[in-house]
Amino acid sequence: MAVVPVATGVLQRDDGRVLVSLRPEGKPWPGFWEFPGGKIEPGETAEAALRRELEEEIGVQIGPPETFLRRDHPYPERTVALHFFRVRSWQGEPYGREGQQIRWVYPWEIAALDCLAPNLPVVAKLLAEELPQPPLWLIADPARLPTSRFLPALQSAIAAGLRAVVLRIKETMPAELAVAMPGFLEQARDRGVGFFLNHPEPAPDWPVSGQHWTEARLQAATGKPSQPFGVSCHGGGCLARAARLQARYAFLSPLFATQTHPDASALGVERFAEMIAPAAVPVIALGGMTPERVAAARAAGASGIAVLSGILEAEDPASATRAFLDAWNTHA
Repeated sequence: MAVVPVATGVLQRDDGRVLVSLRPEGKPWPGFWEFPGGKIEPGETAEAALRRELEEEIGVQIGPPETFLRRDHPYPERTVALHFFRVRSWQGEPYGREGQQIRWVYPWEIAALDCLAPNLPVVAKLLAEELPQPPLWLIADPARLPTSRFLPALQSAIAAGLRAVVLRIKETMPAELAVAMPGFLEQARDRGVGFFLNHPEPAPDWPVSGQHWTEARLQAATGKPSQPFGVSCHGGGCLARAARLQARYAFLSPLFATQTHPDASALGVERFAEMIAPAAVPVIALGGMTPERVAAARAAGASGIAVLSGILEAEDPASATRAFLDAWNTHA
């Protein structure tokens, strides 16, 4: 099978929007959106091809490009070897020199367009950059701990480096915890911690980064929510719908077998990797995660890892947090 090398530019403005263009009639795949670029000619470097193609297609002379992503995408008749570059500076105002439409969009808006599949992993990577860093997520459930231990344990994990939390409220929260929660969340936000709230409607008006949905809620939704959200998924169809509704992230589980859901079949590393490869949303690995399994999650392409019981319920939440973070950074 022939291999066609292609150089593609992800032009990104200071406000975070990126440029996409609509393939015109007369070219393969007309009517689909993509990042601009084109074929690398024999003897031409990828960067040289990028500069030539962007001037020909959208009329700009670019500054230094950044290597962003390298992907091979198979088609029935050939494989396209894609070299994606991020471009943050250019001269000239982009326009469709070949008569094609162009549009500036936020990364999370792209999956709602008819976008060529090879571009979708770029969307996931762009969105992953916007998530709280480092990419360790905690599902914090007050029902799993004595009230007196919940906030101190959570504070300890935050002090150790935790920056992303799904606050899961499935039953009525103890009154003293409900009173303390808004102030706690505001302090955590000031420290750069992102909280996403999983709570039955009506949800309290707490200072959180967004909502966290179940898969059932996602499937029942008739449109995208009014605020940022993430979702728990168990299959590829859920990941695709999450992207179309502009989810900022998705948990995919269970990667490994878990004690909390012993009847759920684990996806395993190979199936997990297959499911997330085409996803246009950052995928966080959940299910049976231990520090020893972090390397497998990263190798499968996960944008982060999520833990339910391995941190807050540990004897020392700070040490448990650092163990997961160290494991992630070791395999960076």
